[in-house]
Amino acid sequence: MTIAIMDTGVADHPVFEGKDVLPGFSLLSGETDGRTDVDGHGTAVAAGVLLAAPEATIMPVRLDSGSTDFGGALGEAEYGAFRRAADEGADVLVVPWHITGEAFEEDLETIQYVIDKGAIVVASSGNEPGEQIGFPASTPGVVAVTGADENGDFLSATSTTGPEVVLSSPADEMTVPVPSTGSLGGDSSGYSVVTGGTSMGAAVAAGVAALTWSAHPDLDASNVIQRLIQTAGDGSGTRGGDTGFGLVDADQAVNAGDIEQVDENPLGYPMGEAGASGATPDDPTSEAPEEEQEPGAVSGGPSTSAGGNKESNLSGMIVVAAAVVLVGAAIAVWLVLRGRGRKAAQAQQPGFNAGNDPTQVGYQQPAPNPTYVPPMGGGQQGYGGPPPGQQGYSSPPPGYGQPGHQAEPSPWRPGDPNQR
Repeated sequence: MTIAIMDTGVADHPVFEGKDVLPGFSLLSGETDGRTDVDGHGTAVAAGVLLAAPEATIMPVRLDSGSTDFGGALGEAEYGAFRRAADEGADVLVVPWHITGEAFEEDLETIQYVIDKGAIVVASSGNEPGEQIGFPASTPGVVAVTGADENGDFLSATSTTGPEVVLSSPADEMTVPVPSTGSLGGDSSGYSVVTGGTSMGAAVAAGVAALTWSAHPDLDASNVIQRLIQTAGDGSGTRGGDTGFGLVDADQAVNAGDIEQVDENPLGYPMGEAGASGATPDDPTSEAPEEEQEPGAVSGGPSTSAGGNKESNLSGMIVVAAAVVLVGAAIAVWLVLRGRGRKAAQAQQPGFNAGNDPTQVGYQQPAPNPTYVPPMGGGQQGYGGPPPGQQGYSSPPPGYGQPGHQAEPSPWRPGDPNQR
């Protein structure tokens, strides 16, 4: 399974030795991949994913350095990054931040695209009690995660909740890896203890989603979500209270039997219905041609294709084979008729030498899929400028301090408070 970390990048650290961490990509100018994290938040989130799914593949998507923020909204570059992650084979996208205020049409279209491509979006609900849950956790179809303490109870002191919450997940004090260039502090061990917040809760829940999917590779994303929500908490499948369906349960999500399957995402869709973005799991939108892709880097959907995709692929091959036969037959007839016409013309033109006038017959190759280039907006460091009217980020959780930009704090920049 491939999990995209939509955050500050993922740095080299001993915790990732022997793990599968892809180069990923970055939106920051001058960077060739997502294997840089001067902040530490994305590195910690990646480690949180691997706690639950230690054999998962990590795709770092570096949206921000942590020293600045989006300016209160997403832009074309961020929208492109979400689409690219899905196109390049991410099965699960972890979004360990949120933006307050109502989602724009472009926001909804972007998440709809990811879901239509067959991926799962897991997002943190926020760390401000009493506040509204922001985008993308507030979006239908997204697995919104709030916090749980070390006993599995709702972490009310530092977690945002609301009717959009789907699961709760560990978000209390925990040990996280610290990059050597990071701002989390830490000591010579390369680790630090912080209050993880719902960012780490989303990371662990995303790992459970990947673990569940790897145990049931015949399922699609909708039915992986179905297993998560039907086995969470007391296993009643009832949504309500501060923790949605309840505390995520990896053991039951993987091993429970008799989970009723669904035809659509049980959490709904950002744009109201499946396929509204026009994308499908089988769309050939990856940057590399199929024969050149690395294993697991298929376009959308689970890295090990779900049963529905297999059926779709088989149908597609049958259709293509039939089309090839029909076109081949048509060409053969055309060549015979053309040959007869040429012979008749040659008979009327003495001295005609057919060898001096070769005729090329064949298909014109279709134009290849365009190379993916994320659109760049006019904001700082390649980010698109914020649309008017949207609010800024919510305050960071305890254990994550304020960035240098005092007017609009980043939702993820770590600092010194509450560390030991």
